[in-house]
Amino acid sequence: MKPTDGSAPPGILVDSRLCTACRACELACHYHHTGAFGTARSSIRVTFDADTGAVGIIFGESCDGCRGEPSPFCVRFCAPAALRLTP
Repeated sequence: MKPTDGSAPPGILVDSRLCTACRACELACHYHHTGAFGTARSSIRVTFDADTGAVGIIFGESCDGCRGEPSPFCVRFCAPAALRLTP
């Protein structure tokens, strides 16, 4: 995955303080791209530093905002609401 400049795609707000690093967004994104569960083709990556507890959420260039769907899968399946749609 080639990362973007670190910013989320237009329309998505990221609050990494709420992220639990469950990686449901990665699974949902991979499913959008392939129709199967996995993480290899995900356009989003969650990083977790066990020493500091820091969480990072990185979007790749392949993110299409789940074009053709009512809302991005990563937002839809983010239980702690670390990913949200902009108002």
